[in-house]
Amino acid sequence: SETGLCEAADHGDAGVAQRVGTQLSPGQEVVLEKYIAYACSPVDATPDQPALRARAEQDSAALAAAGFDQLCKQQRAWLESFWATLDLHIPGQIEIERALRFGLFHVQQAVARDGSGSAAAKGLSGEGYEGHFFWDAEVFMLPALVLVAPQLARGMLVYRYRTLDRARAHARELDHGEGALYAWRTISGAECSAYFPGGSAQYHINADIAWAIRLYVDASGDEEFMRDAGAEMLLETARIWMQIGHFSARRGGAFCIHEVTGPDEYSALVDNNHYTNRMAQQHLRDAAAVAEWMAARYPQAWVTLRQRIGLREQEPRQWRRAADAMHLPVDAALGIYPQDDGFLDRPRLPDELRGDGDGPLLLRLHPLTIYRHQVCKQADTVLALVLAGAGVDAELKRRTLEYYEQVTVHDSTLSASSFAVLAAMVGQTAKAERYLMDSLRVDLDDLHGNTAHGVHLAAMAGSWLALSRGFAGLRVEHDAIAFAPRCPEHWRGYRFGVQWRGAHLLVTVDRDGVLYQLHAEARAPLRLRHCGELLRIEPGASARRPLAAAPAFAAAASVAVLPVAMGCMAVVFDLDGVLADTASLHLAAWRELADELGVPFDAALAERLKGVDRRGSLELVLGARAHEFSEERKQALAERKNQRYIQRIGQLGSEALLPGAHATLVAARAAGLKLALASASRNAPQLLHRLGIAGYFDFIADPVRAGAAKPSPAIFLAAAAGLGLAPQACIGIEDSAAGIAAIRAAGMRSVGIG
Repeated sequence: SETGLCEAADHGDAGVAQRVGTQLSPGQEVVLEKYIAYACSPVDATPDQPALRARAEQDSAALAAAGFDQLCKQQRAWLESFWATLDLHIPGQIEIERALRFGLFHVQQAVARDGSGSAAAKGLSGEGYEGHFFWDAEVFMLPALVLVAPQLARGMLVYRYRTLDRARAHARELDHGEGALYAWRTISGAECSAYFPGGSAQYHINADIAWAIRLYVDASGDEEFMRDAGAEMLLETARIWMQIGHFSARRGGAFCIHEVTGPDEYSALVDNNHYTNRMAQQHLRDAAAVAEWMAARYPQAWVTLRQRIGLREQEPRQWRRAADAMHLPVDAALGIYPQDDGFLDRPRLPDELRGDGDGPLLLRLHPLTIYRHQVCKQADTVLALVLAGAGVDAELKRRTLEYYEQVTVHDSTLSASSFAVLAAMVGQTAKAERYLMDSLRVDLDDLHGNTAHGVHLAAMAGSWLALSRGFAGLRVEHDAIAFAPRCPEHWRGYRFGVQWRGAHLLVTVDRDGVLYQLHAEARAPLRLRHCGELLRIEPGASARRPLAAAPAFAAAASVAVLPVAMGCMAVVFDLDGVLADTASLHLAAWRELADELGVPFDAALAERLKGVDRRGSLELVLGARAHEFSEERKQALAERKNQRYIQRIGQLGSEALLPGAHATLVAARAAGLKLALASASRNAPQLLHRLGIAGYFDFIADPVRAGAAKPSPAIFLAAAAGLGLAPQACIGIEDSAAGIAAIRAAGMRSVGIG
């Protein structure tokens, strides 16, 4: 070497070695600067060793030429930009602020900068998990970065796209004839898990990656990524759900998914894992929507993509159908979402087996012992409601959270932050703060006794999500960023910044409200939803709003105990206008059709349509002109209206339930009543699943088999028969004159609404 310090250097398959020696006089010092470059081939390419060595030598020489000070300057500039975007401050809570910054530092430095990799579970801090990537990269690390350093989030997804062929190969290994299934544990894209019940059976990884793609594109506005990479990943992975799920006739046509493992590794190979089903539902809807978007916006690229992957025209329609029929039952007795079909049937783990802080159960008990009991390693159903629970009412979320608190041991460091987010969402900020501290201090205090193996990157990212998604209520929507901020009781407030489609937004929360400030350099106004209110903030402007109100948890409706007082054993509900506000969607679709045909449509006609089936409604809409249309044309018109209606209900969630409806169903179940549905809508089963109340009903009467429409009693008689009860033992609830007449004609007692 030029300095004469390097006595020998060698490199080979075993590694690189250097021996340095020199003589120093008293007071002298020597500074050694090492410049190291790594070069690797793409995951699917055959390594070219001479070329890789030459590249590494070239890169290290360039680093040495730049010098250590210049490299420090570059690193400092990157971090200064990162911290300026984040702009995190928590007055009076300096330890929490420092811990959050410590965690985010580890997260940002762990992500590959060129799309060649993702974020390993231990980051760059240790050799735990051998540097492998897992699903938590997309569910925890990427969401923490997407609004602070979106370019890093993009790189994580580029890595997944580069390993898509490996995902296709993995799907073939598991006997799937088409589509792609990402490996649960990997670096190259190949599955590295040796225990398939806890590894490859975690099919939810496909939905996790799909969720992350949608999140990144919505937050960044990066349509090019969706067109060139995201769409192909969404479509190929969506195909797997149709191969492991089916429409179950025994469950009223619900789409069921069997033999999978959810995030909770203390339950394996189960049917209808709630997290898997809910995330698959979102995945299927997003894939179908992206297919439509590609066809409309980039038709030539869409044709090329369809041909390349062999996508059949009917597949997106099948995905929508499966999503709408997804099996997501609510347990009638507890009013919660079961983690899977058998979870609530198992006994709880006895205290003597559970132990008291003696380390993870899996290190003390045989897996079969754990699988036989009602015990969770980590957030599963709770995490599903955090990621994809926008349509679930706060009351159901609260009950589900409180139930799973009792059976979750939090042996995974991924768990506490998800409980923190959901607790904050339902207004339990004190509880959320306790869970935040459990996640935040996991490595600083070595709470799990294994930080020596490396820090827990997902817990670090999850702690940031507990603040931003939990306390601040941050959500990424398709066309806007949304907040519903709350402030923990003992905090004075908090502040942080986000990058939304190239614009910097500062969010400052105090005890009295929240201030949104858009940076003056923003190129356009920013659309922001505050607790549902749509705001438009101009560059350089701000808006102040009050904090989110605590959710109001309704008491059970009095109508729920009415049948018991009347000596009845069951309640038969209509749907539209009784349980949910979907009648307006029907009317809007009929009005559009009437306008196209040039026939009048007024309030009187709208009233006459209540409780009438599709064909009968068409005859009423056509009125005096009904004779002008052939039978074939009438069928086509009825189908056209129905498709428009289905498009509208595709966006519905539990928020469409009428006030007191959900509480009424819960109270009726608690009173021991049987429940049936007698709706004229052929889409009723689909609607119940969309509304999150399908699990409450013992029987759904089929309007087609019932034959005559209301005011005929046929459908109410069919409901009573389906329950195995005499009509006199039932009470019917309706909102239309025709419906009340049908109930009375059936011999039931009636309750009118509206």
